[in-house]
Amino acid sequence: MAQEDNERHAKKPRGHEKMIVWQNMDRLDTLVQKILKDMPKYEFKMKSQIDNASDSVGANFVEGYYSGSLAEYLRFLHYSKRSLGELRERVRRVKRKEYILAETYEAFHDCAIKTMYLMDRLIQSLKNKKLEMEQK
Repeated sequence: MAQEDNERHAKKPRGHEKMIVWQNMDRLDTLVQKILKDMPKYEFKMKSQIDNASDSVGANFVEGYYSGSLAEYLRFLHYSKRSLGELRERVRRVKRKEYILAETYEAFHDCAIKTMYLMDRLIQSLKNKKLEMEQK
């Protein structure tokens, strides 16, 4: 019985994992890992840069989420957004070098655009909330 409870709790999203924007970031990282596997081994520098940018998108989001401060959360969301921009550019260059299939790039690109949109919406919503709090 205790093992069933542990398994049920392990699968249930908590905290930041409930957020659609984070779920998109997680999906995006899964796509990035596929892209990294498709790239030639000699592109170790580019692979490292892409992996680091992808890590930074999620890590900054989570760090801000648990910061305990709206201002800090916004600051880290901006870091996350910048890393997402870097990631998009680096993967675009990988496509241009024809290291990945067009379908792989399109799946990445679609998820990245959606993630950026959701991140922008969250940032705007939190800025509005911050402004309302300051006016009270």
